[in-house]
Amino acid sequence: MMKNHYPIQTLLSLQLIELPKTRQGIEALVLREGWKSIDFPGRGGRGGIRKEWFPPEAIINAIKSKKINEILDCTSEPVAITQQINKKSIQTTSPNLFSTDRQRATADARAAILSHVDALMAELKIKRNKAINEIITRAKAGTLPPHLAALVPIANGKSGGSGGRTLCRRTIYNWQADLTGVATPGAAVAALTPKVRQASSEIPPWANDLLTAFQAPQKPSLRWAVQQICDKHGLHEDYLYGRARRFLEKMGNVEILRGRIGSREIKNVLPFRRRTTDDLLPGDIYTADGHTFDAEVAHPDHGRPFRPEITGVVDILTRKYVGWSIDLAESGLAVLDAFRVACEVGGIPGIFYVDNGSGYKNAMMSDPATGMMARVGTTMLHSLPYNSQARGIIERSHKTVWVSAAKELPTYIGRDMDRQASNNVFKLTRAAVKASVKSPMLMDFPSFVTFCNQKIEEYNNRPHSSLAKCHDPELGRKRHMTPNEAWALEIENAQAAGLAVVEKTESRNLFRPQKEVKLIRGEVRLFNNLYFNADLKERHGEWVRVAYDVRDASSVIVYDTEGRYLCDAKLDGNAAPYMAKTVIEQAREKRAKGRLARLDAKRDEVEAELYGVEPETIMSLEDAPSPVLEPMAVAELAALNIATISPAPVPVPVAQAPRRPIFQLDSERYRWLMKNQTELDNEDWGWLREFVRSELYRDMREMFASEGIDWHTHQQKAAI
Repeated sequence: MMKNHYPIQTLLSLQLIELPKTRQGIEALVLREGWKSIDFPGRGGRGGIRKEWFPPEAIINAIKSKKINEILDCTSEPVAITQQINKKSIQTTSPNLFSTDRQRATADARAAILSHVDALMAELKIKRNKAINEIITRAKAGTLPPHLAALVPIANGKSGGSGGRTLCRRTIYNWQADLTGVATPGAAVAALTPKVRQASSEIPPWANDLLTAFQAPQKPSLRWAVQQICDKHGLHEDYLYGRARRFLEKMGNVEILRGRIGSREIKNVLPFRRRTTDDLLPGDIYTADGHTFDAEVAHPDHGRPFRPEITGVVDILTRKYVGWSIDLAESGLAVLDAFRVACEVGGIPGIFYVDNGSGYKNAMMSDPATGMMARVGTTMLHSLPYNSQARGIIERSHKTVWVSAAKELPTYIGRDMDRQASNNVFKLTRAAVKASVKSPMLMDFPSFVTFCNQKIEEYNNRPHSSLAKCHDPELGRKRHMTPNEAWALEIENAQAAGLAVVEKTESRNLFRPQKEVKLIRGEVRLFNNLYFNADLKERHGEWVRVAYDVRDASSVIVYDTEGRYLCDAKLDGNAAPYMAKTVIEQAREKRAKGRLARLDAKRDEVEAELYGVEPETIMSLEDAPSPVLEPMAVAELAALNIATISPAPVPVPVAQAPRRPIFQLDSERYRWLMKNQTELDNEDWGWLREFVRSELYRDMREMFASEGIDWHTHQQKAAI
């Protein structure tokens, strides 16, 4: 509390620069300047009387200034105090949940300044007006304590400028007025939070037309969408573009994409549910999926380049590859073989979680009587269509195992493969096929099977980031467990819970696919093959189940409709044996016939488009000129010791001079002129010389060379 009279000892303790530093000096100053005094009863004075002196106005002002500085300094850590208040406000008032960091900092600064005003009023026993004026005066003079001076520009809540804004009386009174009727600290901070101008939520009249043009699957630019609607609404393009851009900025980041991407693609930016595996045991859930290998290998039958289909089965809990198979194309037989291996290695699963592909949705897998799932007691569950995220474990393993493995081969054809290198490898492998030699760039099929088995072993013995950590004595630190380690750790619990392990003696009959057929005179007809056993003669006309081996057509196992074993039936057991076709051989033959039919249809279509005539009028490929390799390709083949075989000369039948057609393209005219050089006149020769210098010819030269009509090659032959 401020006074206007003080004892000598109090004046000495203030340590003012206007007063002497000793008691004798202050007493001499008091006597010299004739300060008035007042007596107070109390100890410390002569005769029980203590004197207090009335300093001049300059000393009183110095005392007052020192006292104010002490008050402002003693209210230390104002920001921390207001932060505690702000935490309470977040719990008690919802508006602060939606305020920005800048708004909350401004509210904190205003609360801190008002707390200093209240402290001055309480300590100095002065009115609010004087306390406010004192802070304003010091703020303008730059004599506020550093921590309080730093709060002044924040409390103003203004952006821009040089940062030299200060306080005014009306502003502080307005802050105080905002606190009128506030009962809680949280409500106080909410009241001091500055109001930020919110963007207008009004939807402009052109909004629907803009979104219709902008949210299209072609992903048009905003400028294009504005151009489509500006005339309709009578607005200038530049005027509408800025408003359209600000309108789109108000939309959500996902909502603005609707229409520009489809319902399948938009799932990649929508929230999703993470699945945990804490309550699972090994073998509870297997997941499987097919993957077309991203590199070419040699076909096991004819040695030409092809991409095999790999089907993998992974245990959900331990991430271990428990089964896999390789086939020439995706099929139910490949899935069946992979599932068989998984059951032999890891046991029969409780759930088989797969997609909706034809390899899983077929009678061989899901038929209630003869299907594999029903016979082994496994429940097959399918993910939603076009929802590969649900099977993220097996989808991610493709990249980890198979894509990484494909990158080790020179025939890799993934998206990140260099286009030039990929084209060179493609040409070399196809040139080797035409030359009927083995390309050193193509891995043979048996080696590829060994290669895949090695990659599976490496994956199962490599630490997996989704598995728990363990201590590695070799590294001397913790690391993630490998799938094999996780499987070994959990297998005891799985065995205790009843893991169904398949014995090898059971595997022969358990995993053979079955089909219901009707017995006719002791014969079983399956896939156009006849099987016979004399023990079946009394069951003429009955339906039975036949279990067959996809790789061995020599015999089948016959069961009754309730699953009781009847007998083994041999192929052509009642006739002279002949060469049988297995299921796989028939599937290959059917697939090959279909491919040949599609190639013939495509060839007719291409030739009709190329020459503009009916396909039957075009000479066959045997009569067409032999393809000529580029010199660079020939050099590369020579470097790889690949011999080129020149085709035998084919006698050309004598034909009448063809009638000159009407050309729609320069390339068509060039082809006709090169193939009918006896019909060329001076104008044609002049046109040819100009055309071979054009950019179009340079772009198509490789194609012309493959057709045997390259200009430069013909000129070299003519010179010889």
